[in-house]
Amino acid sequence: MSFRFSRSPVPSTTIPVETPVRPGRPRSLAADEAIRDATLELLATEGYANLTMSGVAAQAGVSTATLYRRWTSKLDLVIAVLQARAEERPVPDTGSLRGDCRAILRDVVEASQTTNAGPILPGLVGEIGRNPELAEALRTNLIAPRRAAFVQVLERAAARGELRAGLDHELVIDLLIGPLYHRLLMTGAPVDDRAADALARLVIRAIAKEVR
Repeated sequence: MSFRFSRSPVPSTTIPVETPVRPGRPRSLAADEAIRDATLELLATEGYANLTMSGVAAQAGVSTATLYRRWTSKLDLVIAVLQARAEERPVPDTGSLRGDCRAILRDVVEASQTTNAGPILPGLVGEIGRNPELAEALRTNLIAPRRAAFVQVLERAAARGELRAGLDHELVIDLLIGPLYHRLLMTGAPVDDRAADALARLVIRAIAKEVR
């Protein structure tokens, strides 16, 4: 019996030719602004549940492809828009506990009085109970970072010797901003600079270190 060996052909080595990557179209700042304004407008008038990517695109005067090149979903879009809005309002650092508390509360007042802000907050709060994904995204990307910045305000005050020892900073934050949001969402009582300043004075009395 004879065996016949066949020689397999050696595969040729090919060197891939790199295709030049063409730069994409530059992102339009005007389109970004239009998309942001449209998202806020529809959040205020339609609510999160009824907001759609196609609706935002139509309101902003852009294509849905433009939206999806930037954000993969409605949730991503809304969170990004709200984050950008929050970044326009940095947490104050006035150099004193009294000044910081007053500035924080006056910022809540100003934000509540801007266009669209009034209807958006109650709408999102109502939606949180029905939409766990939205709730988690808001808490992780917006609420937690903001509260962390407020904690830094209190830590700076403690370092300056202005704060009573042993305070629970998370509870202090609730005490500081909770009443204004309760008015906004529940009672409808005035949310203005007068209320903010009165609340700041009450909170300072409760948390400031006594000067002897």
